[in-house]
Amino acid sequence: MFKSFLIALVFLFAFANSSFAEAKREWFNSIIVHAVRDADYKPDLREDFYVNTNHDWLVSAELKPGRVVNGNFMELQDAVDAAVRAMMTDKSLKGHDAELIHTLYKLWLDWDARNAELENNLKIIKNYLLKVEEIKDIKDLNAYFQSEECLMHGGFIANFSLGIDNDDSRYYNIELYPTGLSLGDSAEYKELSANGARDKKQSEAIALYMLNKLGYDKAQAAKIINNAFEFEKNIAEYMMTLNERNSPDAIKKLYANAIKLEDLKTLSPVFPFYEILAAHKVFSERINLQEFKWLDGLNKIYNNNNLENIKAYLIRNIASRYMGRLDENSYRELQKISRERNGIKQSKPDEYLAADFVHGRLPSAISKIYAEKYIAPETKAEVTQIINDAIAYYKEMLAGEDWLSEETKAKAIEKLEAITPRVAYPDKWEDYSKLDFKNLSYFNAIESLNKFNLQVNFYDKLNAKVDRERWVEDIAIVNAYYLPNHNEIQIIGGILSGDFYRPDMSYEEKLGGIGFVIGHELSHAFDTNGAQFDKNGSIKDWWTEQDYKTFKARADKLINYLNNIQVDGKAYNGELVQTETIADTAGIKAMLGIAAKHKDFDYDKFFRAAANIWKGVMTRERQDQLLKFDVHALYYLRVNAVLQQFDEFNKFYKLKPGDKMYLAPEDRALVW
Repeated sequence: MFKSFLIALVFLFAFANSSFAEAKREWFNSIIVHAVRDADYKPDLREDFYVNTNHDWLVSAELKPGRVVNGNFMELQDAVDAAVRAMMTDKSLKGHDAELIHTLYKLWLDWDARNAELENNLKIIKNYLLKVEEIKDIKDLNAYFQSEECLMHGGFIANFSLGIDNDDSRYYNIELYPTGLSLGDSAEYKELSANGARDKKQSEAIALYMLNKLGYDKAQAAKIINNAFEFEKNIAEYMMTLNERNSPDAIKKLYANAIKLEDLKTLSPVFPFYEILAAHKVFSERINLQEFKWLDGLNKIYNNNNLENIKAYLIRNIASRYMGRLDENSYRELQKISRERNGIKQSKPDEYLAADFVHGRLPSAISKIYAEKYIAPETKAEVTQIINDAIAYYKEMLAGEDWLSEETKAKAIEKLEAITPRVAYPDKWEDYSKLDFKNLSYFNAIESLNKFNLQVNFYDKLNAKVDRERWVEDIAIVNAYYLPNHNEIQIIGGILSGDFYRPDMSYEEKLGGIGFVIGHELSHAFDTNGAQFDKNGSIKDWWTEQDYKTFKARADKLINYLNNIQVDGKAYNGELVQTETIADTAGIKAMLGIAAKHKDFDYDKFFRAAANIWKGVMTRERQDQLLKFDVHALYYLRVNAVLQQFDEFNKFYKLKPGDKMYLAPEDRALVW
């Protein structure tokens, strides 16, 4: 995907004696807010193409209230969000969807009503917690996990959700996945990083506030928080780290583990996973178990000796979940904790937050209106043509790869030609006709919405075929995706404006903007994750053994190149960002392939358009978070480290050894 996004699953090894293996490469870290301005950094394009292109914007860039990031994506999202905010109070909008939007927006903003409901809502949450407190032994805990109370209002230590069957992507399956961790990454429980420390402080502050509000004294709350963390620490020993889960080798480890429901009786003899699913009527023969080691570990620690820690984990999570749903004081404290964690001083205005919330919970209702008002049919047609041109180039490129056998080339081209392009908006949306917020409080409206989503987005789809006409629920976002399970790219409506696409742009700017996006998404079909899926979206080997070895060796060279980049004097994590960087480089290559067919093509406009879409700044706390979790390279590396791989870039700007933007041909690390 072009930015961070996953749908249940969505997504190297040095050549010996490579001449760049020991070379360290570092550019000025220009994405920290005010860094370029404070350093008065004005580089020549040969030193830093990213800053040279975006200098004036980087100097003047500020973070808006409540933001940890600003940039091209955010500025365009702001414009989209402004259109969405206008919907919240637009009385000209008629129909049931508009009524839902308007009602939920008003309920969110009505602090007087939310404050008045506080005591009653606290009683409701206390009753949820009482069900956990009353658990005396593992037998009681088993019964709790099988109860409707737990499903609707409680918490689990083993999770299940709807996914896409990796053996037959026409169908949904049930994904069984590991325990949720407050620190996000199991590696943090062995060695706490600075980013992990911030997450821990935030989690503990939220839990302490809510437990105190729910009647626990400080000593009781501290014990619950410590015990919950102890449970996480114990189970984390059996869980894959984030790096392991993001490795291309993890695709088959995580998503090719088909089991039968009955198998859980043997695989999980102590923890009653089979009984839990049966009690909640989750009957399916399409089940995938993500981590066998985790489930084995859970069975080892699921006993009366750890009962209090498990209960503490559930109590902490249930209490913390409701902080943003209560009164104004609770919400303001949550904002304060979040600001401290993310290194910002202000929060967004309430009207913005309310609109964001409604948008997130009623995406189809928002998107239908947005599509009708803001996306012209001509836009859809032109973007579709660029996709067709990119696919045509990819066919030529794959056919010309001399390191691929004819057998693998044929399979690759077959997969390419099977890719389904989705542009702007679908023709079918979520049906909200059975959802109603009339006469409900804000708290109860959210409960009603949760029940609705559980029914229509889980139970109604269980054991059903995937409805491919409903390919996206939210188009009022600035993003694009490749879905390996469906072998399709989605160029979402929200991204089809601003610096990515405007009808009045030059052709070169369109290729550097939305063309780069399109090439990137197509390339995900052939990155180290996507290459493991066949034309039908199933996890299947379609490579010859030798071709796949060569492919991985080429990817290894890219990882090695990325690992030798320094960010603030520290080595970059090339393995984490490899798939997205493969997509970035192959995406640029595809657009350059199209460019080569046009006489008098303006390469300066193209390269600067490609650099411009990645302009952005952020807090250092946010950068540290991204370095830990994000599979995308930092903004300036998505420009400098990508463009220097190409002959066209080096030759057009007459780069030479000694220029920071120059990369010798033998050191370039293109996978495709």
